[in-house]
Parts: sequence; C-alpha cells; structure tokens
Amino acid sequence: MTKASRTRAPWFAVGVLALCFAWLIVSPATAQEPAPTLVPPTLVPQPQDALIDALPSESGVARIQRDAKVRIGILYNEPPFGVLNERGEVSGFDADLGRALAEAWGVELEFVQVTRQTALDMLVAGEVDLLLAALPHMRALDARVEFSQAYYPTDQAMLVREDDGAATLADMANRRVGAVVATRAEEAVAYWQRRSGITVTVQTYLTIDQAIVALVNNEVDGVVANRIRVVRALTQPGIARLLDEPVMPEPYAVAVRRQDVNLRDLVDKTLQFLEASGKLNDIHRANFNNAAFPGEGWINWANVGDEAPRPDQFGGDMPFPTQYVIPRMQGDSTLRVAGLSELPDDAPESDRRMNASGRAIVEAMAGRWGVNVVYVDGGVDQVANGAADLAAGVQADWNLAGQVDFTDAYTMRGEMLMVPANSGINGFADLRSRIVGVFADEPDAADRVAQLAQSQSAIVRNTFSILREQDAAFGMLVDNNYNAVFGDSVRLLPHVQAQPDQVRLIVGSDGQPFWYSRRYLHFAVPRNDIDFRLLVEYTLQELALDGTLASALDNVVPGDELPPIDIWPGSSEYLGYNLAFRG
Repeated sequence: MTKASRTRAPWFAVGVLALCFAWLIVSPATAQEPAPTLVPPTLVPQPQDALIDALPSESGVARIQRDAKVRIGILYNEPPFGVLNERGEVSGFDADLGRALAEAWGVELEFVQVTRQTALDMLVAGEVDLLLAALPHMRALDARVEFSQAYYPTDQAMLVREDDGAATLADMANRRVGAVVATRAEEAVAYWQRRSGITVTVQTYLTIDQAIVALVNNEVDGVVANRIRVVRALTQPGIARLLDEPVMPEPYAVAVRRQDVNLRDLVDKTLQFLEASGKLNDIHRANFNNAAFPGEGWINWANVGDEAPRPDQFGGDMPFPTQYVIPRMQGDSTLRVAGLSELPDDAPESDRRMNASGRAIVEAMAGRWGVNVVYVDGGVDQVANGAADLAAGVQADWNLAGQVDFTDAYTMRGEMLMVPANSGINGFADLRSRIVGVFADEPDAADRVAQLAQSQSAIVRNTFSILREQDAAFGMLVDNNYNAVFGDSVRLLPHVQAQPDQVRLIVGSDGQPFWYSRRYLHFAVPRNDIDFRLLVEYTLQELALDGTLASALDNVVPGDELPPIDIWPGSSEYLGYNLAFRG
C-alpha cells in the first residue's frame, strides 16, 4: 500500500460520516428537483432576436381585453412560489397571486412555463403578458423590462454555524464564504464586497446542500443563498443561523414589457387592492405555514378603492412622452423642480423644515447628475404639462396616475404623541380623563384622539385646540392647558429637538418614536419617461445607502427611520451618470 492510499482512506471515511450528518439537517425535498416539469427547461424554445428588440404597438392591456385572458409566465420549480405538483397543477405563492389577478380582472388565466434563462425573452417577444416568477428587481434588467412595485421582500442572506461569533456581515471579513455556482448568490457576494469594501474568499458548490455540508464541516465559515431557500433547506434547529443583515436585497416584482405603463399601472393597483382587502395576506398564509404577509414596507397609494381594478379602466395604448427629460436636462444642464418654491416669511416652522429637507434631497440628486436646479411654482400639474421635470412633496394617488408617474417615497410624516419628559404617560391608555392638545387646522384631529383612546379602553376628558404650532410645548408645560399633544410629527419634532429635557415623543417597543399613522411623500415625474424615473429611483437608493438621505431627513423624521425604499441591486452608474457618493 502506498503512502497516498494509506492516508486517503481515513479522510474519505470522515467525509462520508460528515455528509451523512449534514444530510440529516437538510430537508430531503431540497436534495433533488422539488417538482417535475411538463417540459424540461432546456427544451423551452428561444424567441427570435428580431422579435425581442421590436417595440410593442399596443399595451398588454389591449390584448388581455381582446382575448379575455392573461398569460402569466411562471417558474415550475421554485417552491414555495411556483411548482408543478404531482397532479399537474401549478401551485405556490406566485401561482395563487396570478389567480387572484385574473379573478380581479375577470379574465381567463393561462400559466406559461418559463425558465430563468428564457423568461425575459419570452416576455419581450410577447409570448406572455407578464412574468410572475420569483423574479427580483435588478437594475441590470431595467434595460429590457419594466417592474411593478415589489410584491415580496426577500434577500440573499448569510448562514453561519450556530456557535459562530459573527453578529453582522462585517464580522465575516477575510473569512471563507460558500455560494452555489451560477446563481444569484455569487452575484450577491460580489455586490456585497463591492459595496462594503469587505473581502472574503469565495468557494463555489453545485448545490445548496453541498454548501451547507461544507459549512458543517468547517470548510467555509458562511454560506450565501436566498433566505427562503436556506430556511427550507435547513430543517434541524441548533446547527446554523442566518444573520439579520442582508447580503443583497432581492425584492420580487412583476415584470411587464418596457414602457407598458398601462399594464404596469393595472398590475400595481391590483396588487395594492389585494393587500388592502387582505387577500394578499390570505395567499401568503396559505403558502408559508400560516405566517402573515411581510408587508412592513408596503405602501398603498391614495384612492385604491374598494372594488377590484379592471382592464377596461386602463388604456390599451402605449403613451410615449412627447419629450424625454434626460436629453433636455443634458442640453441645458438644468433640472426643473416644482413643489419646493420659496416660502413666505411667516411660514410655519414645519413648512420651512419640509421645504429645506426636500431641497437638500433634490440638490443632492442634481449634484450627482451635474446639473443646476431651477425651482418653479406649482406642483403635479407642472410635471403633467411639461413645465417641470419633477414635483416634490406629492402623495401618490391613483387619481393622478394617468397624468404622472411616482417614484418611491423619499420622506414621511404622520401622527405622533408628545408628552412632558418626566410624565408617566406612555400612550393613550395613560390619558384617561386627561386633556389632549390638537392643532386647530388639522381636520378630524379630535375624532382621531377619541378613536385612539377608545382603542385603549380610555376616554379623554377633552381636547384643546392649539392655534399656533410654535405654542404646542408652552401650552402643555407652562399654561397646563393639556397633558399631551397629538398631531403632525413635523410640527412636534422642533419642540422635542429644542427642549429634549422637557418634552418627549411616545416610543414603541423598538425604542423608536411611535407612529399612529404615516403619510408618505413621493416625487412625481413625467408619465412613462422610464429612463428619467429610473435615474431618480437609482439616485434615491444611493442616497439611502450612503447616508445622505438620512442627513436630509434629520429635521423632519424623528429617530433614525427612513421611508421604505426598495433597493434594487446593481451598478451605481446609469446612462453615463455616476450616482455614488464622491465626497
């Protein structure tokens, strides 16, 4: 027996034992393809290149109406989103959501199998009307298709051994990380290293099971994979755990053909209707072991309505802009902004703060685009008629969706409760038989106080109308006219910042100021000018990632919260603009 053969046998035995041990902690269902497919993915036909590049002459809405059918591209092997089950039926979260869309629109549903390789080509070629296929909104895909708002928030996550001391991603610096080859996990590790400056050694594996085995065997210190896939694969507790901080976000969204604004609006409004009606939560519970839908960052626009949207309420055309903003902006190096014009000298402090915050954000964006800002009077109407490129401080509203598009929210304000710092008041339950101050010009404020007190089985004695927002703390601390102030967060924040030892905001269990309601404000941009909208969205995301947005919101948003901005992974360069912070 050679030296090599004498030393190989013991290590082979150890490897077999480790593999057997790791097999016990991996779900059996993940060791093979999770479900059969009617057509092997490699046999799905590829569309012609000429068809892919053709501009559509009509919206998908027109075809859906004409045929009374929606064709939805879906994966057949992505549990729990899309699976072809043993009965030959497509099941899962995406499948049930697709059925809910078709039911809301009153049309027949046809599921069309797509694969990760063919999905986008089939959509662009018109072989499907939309993709509902666990497809994350990645910036690189925006050049080919258009996305709805994210309907499912997931991410690429870091799995570590249970006894590992890592608490954050920074703790993984200079360590060994496993990823499944040719999956988004590899892209996620590269994205994370590029964004954070952290260096790791990457080891690739053919399957998630092999990667987890390597983790158990101490061959790697972490494994990067989609959070949902890891949870499904790792069934035995006490072996490994996921870090809370995401390696890379993966917001799943519905894809439609690029610039098909009418179909995108139909999808978005229907998604919001399904969320508001509770149907989206029901679908999630049915597919995720009765867990509630993770909708913490979900925003419904105003006027979603109580009835399901129908295709005949949306145009069947492709309304392209008469003028695109980016070429005009590059021509004269100006960005025309409505909604942030000069305020009168006697403007309230809250208005001054909102205006200054909005200007700081707009000018930070314009600085990265290399243009000057020109402020114009008016609001959404100026964007709709072409006199402005952007309107700030706008609440997204379905009644305006036919005139402009809306970006993600860039700021928020809402109802909060301010009390004396040394009081024992921690909510409406502690205001029984007491007086609450409300701002006289906030409609229905007194009714809201009564409702919120009743929800805590308390009855306040009375409400007191505050005529000037600058008097709110004085009337409570000196005049003793009321025991607490309920109202707009932007009106309360100046008092808290000026007198932190005298007044405070009620906080929640997380230690952050507690919101009784929130109102999100967005930018309005020209309708269907997708490149400019993407430029604004990407830049907002970069502002959120590098801390610029948080600084701009410091005087209008209490605590360190940001509005729920989806981060679409990808390059910080777009159309020649470098959107990253350059100091």
